[in-house]
Amino acid sequence: MLVLAEDIGSRPAGSPAERQAAQYISHQLATYGYETQVEEFSVEYYVEEAGLEVVSPISLSLSPGALRLSAAGEVTAELAAAGLGRPEDFPPEGLKDRIALIERGDLSFADKVANANAADAAAVVIYNNAEGPFQGDLQAESAIPAVSLSQAEGGQLQTLLEEGPLTVRLFVQSTQETSTSQNIIGRPPEDDCQLIVGAHYDSVAAGPGANDNASGSATLLEIARVLDLSDGEQGVCFVAFGSEETGLLGSRHFVATLISQDEPSPQAMINLDMVGVGDEWHIMGSTSLAEKTAQVATALGLDPLLTEPHFSSDHLSFTDAGIPAILIHRFEDPRYHTESDRAEFVEPQLLEEAAKLTLLALAELAGS
Repeated sequence: MLVLAEDIGSRPAGSPAERQAAQYISHQLATYGYETQVEEFSVEYYVEEAGLEVVSPISLSLSPGALRLSAAGEVTAELAAAGLGRPEDFPPEGLKDRIALIERGDLSFADKVANANAADAAAVVIYNNAEGPFQGDLQAESAIPAVSLSQAEGGQLQTLLEEGPLTVRLFVQSTQETSTSQNIIGRPPEDDCQLIVGAHYDSVAAGPGANDNASGSATLLEIARVLDLSDGEQGVCFVAFGSEETGLLGSRHFVATLISQDEPSPQAMINLDMVGVGDEWHIMGSTSLAEKTAQVATALGLDPLLTEPHFSSDHLSFTDAGIPAILIHRFEDPRYHTESDRAEFVEPQLLEEAAKLTLLALAELAGS
């Protein structure tokens, strides 16, 4: 984990740093005795630039980030405090033609922006509910420009609003670029991928991605290391996915390639994403597989929660193709998608728990 999060650092999709991380993971899997394959694919992504400044009654420049898939545009309008972005949080006079100032939390970024758009807001500023800036994803292109802001600068705007009306100028510019990303596949010698353990190794540009998802990648490598390939534990493949943060592109490509090459479908896939921070273990995905894994977790004393699927991660690429898959995950990381997602905040014990749970789940699946 330290190699990914500290030595390499931020690993955005298609970047040289992502490629360096892929090379490291491939080398480690080869060292453990796996036949490794680099599966390259093209990545088309948007590079967004954002600006935000108070223009009246004072002049103040701020440091926003564009939310991924924000609409491009420039807006100069009055700023309005809009709570957490729920319709009941909006001011009595409404948001029409105003820029909504919304705090992060409770709702997804996409829902916050959609609610503001439905109330005829011209644009949205979402400020962090934890220290520092953050990078967010709207999942689909928004109808109005939307930017992120640090907790400190968001609080500064809230204080200024309490003193009187503010007019701000916001802009988002977006250009499309193409690069190459890659999945790293580790296969047992001369065996099919009957079971798959997966984790994405890319990160957002905003931070070093220690919990999201160097934690899952490190756990994947540890599981690969301890499996004894010479003792009949065959059929377990490991896939480190690139470009998860830009729309599950790596896992989508991997599953599409499986289907196009008419290879046997794996029996199941276990996805490890953000396993090093948080209060509770959550398991979500295919019902039968999730229930079996929860029973294993309970036997380990982990007391997991079976959660309705609502977290976007690489297991969805498999379930969408009819392949049973689950996500093992821990919620409530206050440093999620921020520059503070550093290795010092990841708990090694949780990575050990995730590895033990996955190993026992693999044994249970192989036995059944």
